[in-house]
Amino acid sequence: MYLVNKVILALVLCVSATTLWCQKTNSNNLEIGVIAAGDEALYYGGYSKYTTPLSQNKHHFTLAFSIVAYFDFKGESEPNATLKNDIDMRLLPTINFGYSLNFNSVQINFEVPVGASIAITKGTLLNKKIGFKKTYSNTETFFNYGLSFSPKYKLNSYNSIGIYSFIPLVSDKAQSGYQIGVGWTKNISVKN
Repeated sequence: MYLVNKVILALVLCVSATTLWCQKTNSNNLEIGVIAAGDEALYYGGYSKYTTPLSQNKHHFTLAFSIVAYFDFKGESEPNATLKNDIDMRLLPTINFGYSLNFNSVQINFEVPVGASIAITKGTLLNKKIGFKKTYSNTETFFNYGLSFSPKYKLNSYNSIGIYSFIPLVSDKAQSGYQIGVGWTKNISVKN
């Protein structure tokens, strides 16, 4: 536990120092957006991502922390049972390691998000043949990683709009799948 605390403290200090050092040319930014996701069913949701540049170069490496949440409200059916009034949700907290290419008003980001996929399902399990009805709840967590591609158009030095996409490289039984969406990015610190 002591070693874990030291590692977390070292990471926080490293990100803080990097953040202060990089504010001269590249800026930290906060991105929010809406997405559609899934493999077997269509999910809808949103995402948020905080990104910090790791150098002052025009093209630079980045470190980001993100959370994605998407939902499916469609009931599921098995041969002998049906899940009614259900909420099927996926939460994906990740750390993203990336590279940012910057050309005038266009920014192209390539990232490798690594984190977890948390699948939460709640509803009512029904079997009409035998008159069975029971409240159902299930939560599972899986390791998740993949590739992300996000082109952005800079509206001004403070704001950008863009596309967010994620392709998972691992398949889990919860089918935390492909994601595509649109987002708005707000630069938190801008060069003078």
